[in-house]
Amino acid sequence: MTTNDIPPMLGWDDVYIVTTRDGSDTLYSRSHNATYHSLFGAVGESKHVFIQHGLKTLTDRPSISILEFGFGTGLNAFLAYLFAITSEKQIQYTGIEAYPIDAEIAQKLNYPQYLAFPEEQDIFLRMHLEVSFISDSFHFTKLPGYTHVPADEEFDCIFFDAFAPGAQPELWEQSVFDQLYKLTSEGGCLVTYCAQGEARRRMEKAGYKVERIPGPPGKREMLRAVREWESERVRA
Repeated sequence: MTTNDIPPMLGWDDVYIVTTRDGSDTLYSRSHNATYHSLFGAVGESKHVFIQHGLKTLTDRPSISILEFGFGTGLNAFLAYLFAITSEKQIQYTGIEAYPIDAEIAQKLNYPQYLAFPEEQDIFLRMHLEVSFISDSFHFTKLPGYTHVPADEEFDCIFFDAFAPGAQPELWEQSVFDQLYKLTSEGGCLVTYCAQGEARRRMEKAGYKVERIPGPPGKREMLRAVREWESERVRA
């Protein structure tokens, strides 16, 4: 990564902390006029969408590679890290974030305390301060954009956590899903909180088999898109 690739940090002028209904924090983005998580519960949403219906559906694999599209507060990465250290599952985690938050803001977020892992505060901060590290069974890398992901790399699960299509439409274009499909391993999946019809159709056009499943509190549905095994596609 060159100096020109290092993205600008978001400070207190750009975001502020909001406590959601389940007691966990999120951020409000002034530029996007949107919160990073559902106000019904940041941790509740992330656990439901990305851990329960993403990561935990792939635990039959000896190791799991994850690509997060929208690293944001680092909550999803921290939850994946906690899963790795409590399940002894090897996880390779790549987070993408064009506009990372300042470490001072990250330090104020209550996730380690809320999740009853205050001793892991240093790991949570390292996710914001460093671009790469290895801790126990968790291998972490952070990139400034999805175009920086090597074209020959594959991921078992993609956490698609960009702002909603109305706030960040450029990240929901067909070309984005076409690229993410190529990066998804056979039998792997993409999960997102969004259940918008146009997003679903673009995922299907890219090649995914998409299902609507019950969403987290405050949302009726979410989407889980699977790249089928080649043998299944041939039979179909």
